[in-house]
Amino acid sequence: MHEVDFGGSGAEIVLVHGLGGSTTNWEAVAPSLARIGRVRAIDLPGFGLTPPRGDFRLETHRRAVIAYLETMDGPFTLIGNSTGGLLSLMIAADRPDLIGRLVLVSPATPPVLPDPRLDWPTAIRLAIQATPLLGEMYGRHFIRSNTPEELVRKSLAMITHKPGRVPMELVESSREMARIRTRLPWAEHATARTATAIAAVYARRSAFVEMVRRVEAATLVVHGVSDHIVSPTAVEWLCSLQPEWELVQMDDTGHTPQMDAPLRFLSVVEPWLSPARAEAVGA
Repeated sequence: MHEVDFGGSGAEIVLVHGLGGSTTNWEAVAPSLARIGRVRAIDLPGFGLTPPRGDFRLETHRRAVIAYLETMDGPFTLIGNSTGGLLSLMIAADRPDLIGRLVLVSPATPPVLPDPRLDWPTAIRLAIQATPLLGEMYGRHFIRSNTPEELVRKSLAMITHKPGRVPMELVESSREMARIRTRLPWAEHATARTATAIAAVYARRSAFVEMVRRVEAATLVVHGVSDHIVSPTAVEWLCSLQPEWELVQMDDTGHTPQMDAPLRFLSVVEPWLSPARAEAVGA
């Protein structure tokens, strides 16, 4: 599993990206987080620079992350964005011995209908992406019909609220990752097949609810109010399943607040992860 070690010392902090993402998604905040712990970011199987592990089921991703964590001494703080947030929940529910704290950043959550805040054009696009065969055809066309620069520009338009605020260093590293990914044979179907697996989890809502309620770790949920991918309504419903969780909704921010509002993101997360607060909550 490909990792980027951002250094630091103390509590182990592992960053898990979302669907179609990579370790580059954390570059604007990881160096600062290294002031309060040992920070590592990982690429999920089939994403970034990590090769796939046979299939793209969430269970396969979950096992891969657990195998990675077991090579080090925990307990860990998992900071997961989108799909990474969903996987972090799955791991915390099944392996409470590994996880001390969770920070869920716009976690992938089943929609709550009817929802006046749902962005329907994005929801339809995601539904197409999650449809077997059709989603892979869409993904293949998207990659082959756009340059790496266009891929990054269009992706940022979807996952951030104001792409112009994303640091240029992060934009350039994302472009370089896109250039590499276009040459990897599994890149064309990794996103679609993982999206199909996410949809399967959403379809089993009662099992999802039961899984969330098993989570024992202290949890902070950070969500951009202008998120087009995960509606605020869905995130509020998620947090209602665990009333002791802390929810911070960031105005003027999209699906990846660590990218388009990194300073404000850090102002929320760093105090929550501070050693003094960790001691206070017993983490």
